[in-house]
Amino acid sequence: MQRLSIGQRIGVQLVRAVSATVFASLAFRKRGVTVIRREHRYGPHRDERLDHQVPVVQVAGQQAVHKGAIASAPARSNAATRDGGPSAAIVYLHGGGWIAGSKQYYPADLQFLCDAGYSVFNVEYPLAPEYPAPLMLQSVLRAVAWIRRNHPALTRVHLMGDSAGANLAAMYSVVCANPELLPPLAGEFTRADLLEPASLVSLYGLLDRETLLGENPDNVKPIVRLFLQSYGGPASLKPGKPLPGQAITPLDLDWQRHPPCFLGVGDVDFLYESSARYAKELRERELPVTHKIYPGAPHGFFNYGHSQTPVLRQDVLEFLAAHP
Repeated sequence: MQRLSIGQRIGVQLVRAVSATVFASLAFRKRGVTVIRREHRYGPHRDERLDHQVPVVQVAGQQAVHKGAIASAPARSNAATRDGGPSAAIVYLHGGGWIAGSKQYYPADLQFLCDAGYSVFNVEYPLAPEYPAPLMLQSVLRAVAWIRRNHPALTRVHLMGDSAGANLAAMYSVVCANPELLPPLAGEFTRADLLEPASLVSLYGLLDRETLLGENPDNVKPIVRLFLQSYGGPASLKPGKPLPGQAITPLDLDWQRHPPCFLGVGDVDFLYESSARYAKELRERELPVTHKIYPGAPHGFFNYGHSQTPVLRQDVLEFLAAHP
């Protein structure tokens, strides 16, 4: 557990309470969305759980699992499925600044992916400061290793997330595409345990510490300091590249390979520069990147029902279709 001041520990609890209240309210408004999912445990920690959410259709007036879903994990006993399954699915990681958030608020927001025929693994992971870096990333690796063992038809996964979840999705993508980076971060996991990242979809992700720290890290905003220190400890507040075992963003690491990448962010988002810096880095390395900027869209607009939300969803579907 990271060491925090009493004020910071109170701050963590306040962020969790506010986040839970806001997202519970948003989820209640979306309660009419039809979702078929089943929860599984992928590790020993109580928060190491995931939902397998699958497409639905109406068959003779009854819900059934879409025939494009993975056959080995029906959500209901009377579900109709096709033998076999797709070669890639989506692993989704929720946001919350590493210290808050939960998968339970996302099923309705992820249904557009299922409606397009994708199978989605919506991952819960233990939070900081109780479960700091690199343990949180190791939980993500553990989740994907569980998916690989239990769904052998899958050969690749699309990694997707928002905010801190996008950070974790990007970290998975980078260390998996560059397996020489795994040892100081991955614990017991090797490349053979994991699935190849087919693509990375980052929704306003925290992909670079330097753009958050600014020219004077001593003047960083208290909420940003709380996020960084809770997850990465004091080293995360220092400019420059940390030791490999202390890396918490992709640009903390030296890498060469990267899966196709979608970066979506609003032009008023406090993490706008983070996506812009990452897009610039990928372009300079001549790596495939799609960088979309959404006018007037704030942080979190994927969940909030903003006017740009349907535009973002369509852009994500077009990107995924282009990188099967």
